[in-house]
Amino acid sequence: MHPYILVGPRIVIDSWKAMMVLAFLAGNLVAWIELRQSMGRGRALAFVLLMSWGALFGAHLAHLLLHWGEHQGTHFDALITFWKDGHSFFGALAFCGLLMLVVVKLVPGTDLWKTADAFALGAPLGLFFARLGCYLKGCCWGIPVQENQLFHGFSYKLIENQYTALHPVQLYSAAAALAVFVLLLWVRERRIPGTVLGAFCLLYGTKRFLLEFYRGDTRGGSLLGFLSIHQEISLLLVFGSIIFLAQRWRRNRARA
Repeated sequence: MHPYILVGPRIVIDSWKAMMVLAFLAGNLVAWIELRQSMGRGRALAFVLLMSWGALFGAHLAHLLLHWGEHQGTHFDALITFWKDGHSFFGALAFCGLLMLVVVKLVPGTDLWKTADAFALGAPLGLFFARLGCYLKGCCWGIPVQENQLFHGFSYKLIENQYTALHPVQLYSAAAALAVFVLLLWVRERRIPGTVLGAFCLLYGTKRFLLEFYRGDTRGGSLLGFLSIHQEISLLLVFGSIIFLAQRWRRNRARA
């Protein structure tokens, strides 16, 4: 792993933080480009900055709740330092959704589905860089991989005083996120309000559910016992997005 990047004789950059900065810049740039015509550049920028804070805070809050018993120190201190390690994308998705509903109610003329589609389009591009950061840092690691299996040698971790080859699940996730972004560009061209959001939730939930089988880090609790809590949330997200997309397409046909 490469947790630090040497860019000069005395300049060292934290690779995970650098990738997170790129993630927010890339994802929010896409959202800003999508919103600037309908909102105006200044208003779109303010919205993007608000959602950036919401994503960080919500992601950290969800991680704290899912790993409540594992946290050392006071939970209040962990909550107010939301920019530090420990984030869950599900928390970012949920909190930003609530925040967006509040803004739409308070700011007249804000189109909910157009705004949601804009941020949904940028999200997988941001996730692409974020997962690269996880790979460089060495967090969110995978389960052990055998020598004769594909991708052996891409990721190692010291487990029980022995370096063990692991599935580079962070790279799997990054590649999947990039594929989701490309698919959403196609969905966007159909110009059905809300479908980019629905397609993103469907694709992300499916991707997350499958890749969880290859995760080797701490996965939090479980309600069913045989799946991780993230897989259980993913299933709810997938089924909910299928129902939502069906409604969106049905309404679009009725209008046509």
